Amino acid sequence: MAPDSRFWRHQLGEATNRGRKYRLLKATLPVFLLFTLITTQSKAKTEPVAGSCSVLASYTFRHKTLQGNYTALASLSPSKIIPSTSPAGRRSSTIQMRIPKEPAIQRYIRHLEDEGRPTVLKALERSRPYLPVMTELLDSHGVPAELIAIVLVESCFDREASHKGAGGYWQLLAATARRFGLRVDRWVDERRDPVKSTEAAAKYLRLFYDKYQSWELALAAYNVGDGKLDKAVERCRTSDFWELARRRALPERTRAYVPKVLAAAKIMMDLEAHGFEFLHGTPVYDFEPVRVQSPLKLAEIARWINVPLNTLQDLNPSLRLGVLPPDCDVNLNLPSGARDNFDLAYNRNHRR
Repeated sequence: MAPDSRFWRHQLGEATNRGRKYRLLKATLPVFLLFTLITTQSKAKTEPVAGSCSVLASYTFRHKTLQGNYTALASLSPSKIIPSTSPAGRRSSTIQMRIPKEPAIQRYIRHLEDEGRPTVLKALERSRPYLPVMTELLDSHGVPAELIAIVLVESCFDREASHKGAGGYWQLLAATARRFGLRVDRWVDERRDPVKSTEAAAKYLRLFYDKYQSWELALAAYNVGDGKLDKAVERCRTSDFWELARRRALPERTRAYVPKVLAAAKIMMDLEAHGFEFLHGTPVYDFEPVRVQSPLKLAEIARWINVPLNTLQDLNPSLRLGVLPPDCDVNLNLPSGARDNFDLAYNRNHRR
């Protein structure tokens, strides 16, 4: 019999449900997110996925209605990407991100349209499988979905990116990541997980917004830390980021960072207006997580289920060494449909 597990399916492009019927809520992004739950019993040495994909386990993502071909980042205007309701009682962002016509923002827009164009194109292509779930998570924590632009600026949607101790999609420091529930050690780095890292970053950003009541200052604190920002606000007696920037009360990198993120957000909200084409077609971000009580190697599992090793690596980006950690305190993510082959191979190789 198959090991116990819960089957979470993240399907962009269609919405179906096995075993349970979920109501269709108001569409906010032109994608489908599929959430399916299957529970089976087993005598094998595996366990149910308790808290599997912890972010997804905490609430049900809204299903989306597909209007024609999915276009990643197509017309991400606030009215389209900020839902009116939130999953499972979580707060939903009702704040439309107002992007002022500051000269610094306009300069960065021109830069991203011209010299920075290759970087934007690369980021847009990388973002396609993850953008819908990432923006959904931001919204569920009351963070404007436009702030997904942080990932473009910080890492170009490259999970392997690192700089001065910061890592992953959102370039979180290890201490900050752990503070918000991520595991970071020699075996596992959940800053590289698009779902878990976005959950942590959303909490971090919302914490700063609740403190400053300004998304510009929240971005500044995300970049420089709230300690230095507090001193600048107190010294200049203003909570206006642009005034702080004009007085050079913040480090140069922070004065550049905020307009750069807002410029990227402006472009992502209307690609065509800034000379970028819509990205048609959506790669599927689809997996079945299972908790396994053995430190298996991904290369071994790839042979068992006859899939390319890089497929398993893409579905398990947090595993730094290509192996489940000895404490087995993380899930193994399998390609959808590969579970039966894995169960057979696992039981054959790990008989009691």
